[in-house]
Amino acid sequence: MGVIPGMEAVNWAHYLVQIVYWLGWVLLAVALIVGMFAVYYWMSFPFKIQYWPLYGSGKDGQFAFDKPRKNRARKSKDETSWILMWPLVKTKEIEPFDSEYIYPGKNCYAFDLNGTLIPGRININYKEDEIRSEVNPVPHYVRNWQSLQHKKNVAEFSEPSWWDDNKAMVYGVITAGLCLAMCGLTVYLTYKFAAPGIQSMDRLANAIQGFGQITGG
Repeated sequence: MGVIPGMEAVNWAHYLVQIVYWLGWVLLAVALIVGMFAVYYWMSFPFKIQYWPLYGSGKDGQFAFDKPRKNRARKSKDETSWILMWPLVKTKEIEPFDSEYIYPGKNCYAFDLNGTLIPGRININYKEDEIRSEVNPVPHYVRNWQSLQHKKNVAEFSEPSWWDDNKAMVYGVITAGLCLAMCGLTVYLTYKFAAPGIQSMDRLANAIQGFGQITGG
């Protein structure tokens, strides 16, 4: 294989060092941007929730609980629900806690029962000259938010949207536009490349005919 003249004199190590140097700066910039976005995303969830998963059939109000876990939440845009930070991929909404169950520092305590977070209430008892506190689930916690969300979803699905009513027409217009564009492109390419080709073929045919008419001297 031939070697391009002058390539053997190129200092490839110098260029490799430069590429690694700038690639390092690019990776550092990307890491800083990702870090800033992660901090902003984490701070956008101001409510800190500590909850205990409950297990059991619930007969006679008896449950077993697991070690406490933590999550964070923020208000939705319409402020009708809270959005949990975890899991990241699948957004999960819960019923917002009443202000009386949001403690200083926006700390919240809850119990997880079959995926439903029930807010916890801190009870302080004064017995035997001692002050004792415990976190208990709110009794008879009426989950009106779930019924409201269900009615909202039913209303959204039942109301016809402009896209559902006109998507066939939009698809037709897009298809017709693409067909017209392809036809125009075909005509343009035909006049752009076919005409010079025809002229070249005509000149070649005339030259061949003229060559046949040449007589010997």
